[in-house]
Amino acid sequence: MPRVSLCREVLELLDATAITIALRRNEEINMALDSSDTELTDNWTDTSSDLSSRSSPSMSSIQLSPLSLSSSVFSLRSMSIDSNSSNTISTTELIAAQYNQMLTAIQALCEDVEAVRVLEHPEEPMLKASQLPLLTHYAEHRPKKFCKKLRVYPVVFNDILGEISDHPIFQNWSNNRQIPISIQLAIFLYRAGHYRNACSPDDIAEWAGVSIGTVMNSTHRIMVALLDQHDNFVYIPGVHSEDM
Repeated sequence: MPRVSLCREVLELLDATAITIALRRNEEINMALDSSDTELTDNWTDTSSDLSSRSSPSMSSIQLSPLSLSSSVFSLRSMSIDSNSSNTISTTELIAAQYNQMLTAIQALCEDVEAVRVLEHPEEPMLKASQLPLLTHYAEHRPKKFCKKLRVYPVVFNDILGEISDHPIFQNWSNNRQIPISIQLAIFLYRAGHYRNACSPDDIAEWAGVSIGTVMNSTHRIMVALLDQHDNFVYIPGVHSEDM
């Protein structure tokens, strides 16, 4: 089951808070209307019941925003009330004003959450210490250590690098130049030679001291370059040939 994004969780929490505030507002206004014995009690009860049905578990899949709540709630200005209920109007308007202010603030928060792409940033950036320079030392003095990291010996690495270096996928005419092909090949071989968490983009990025996007782009470019060399290095003899 996919994980719900933090943005969606915050919006759902704000929606639930807005519903609670609107219900509480209607309850207090109902109490004020009941105390004045006016004929508007039934209208407020219907509105409160309607909001209660929206927040029931069976209707949990319906998304209610603070904007829809504030627009659907009973409006005092649309009521026809005689002069004897002026005190009740003042009381209910005062109650409604306080809660409407909170609903407006929640609506503003929802708009802010929907507008931003990232809700939180880490306090400190992730530290990365590239181990790529060690490969040069391993290639010259400890070839077995080199092979343990990249699954090929330095001579094989150099041969692969020579075969794919002129591939057009490593050529671009943008202002952002690619990292050296040798580093891209090392990233791909290290990732291909590991499994589970050890080959995840996050771990590879920390090992190479690059971004996750660089890991993904390097992997894709090297795969394209190697697959284009398939017919040159992989040969399946015919069924009736002596080699078969």
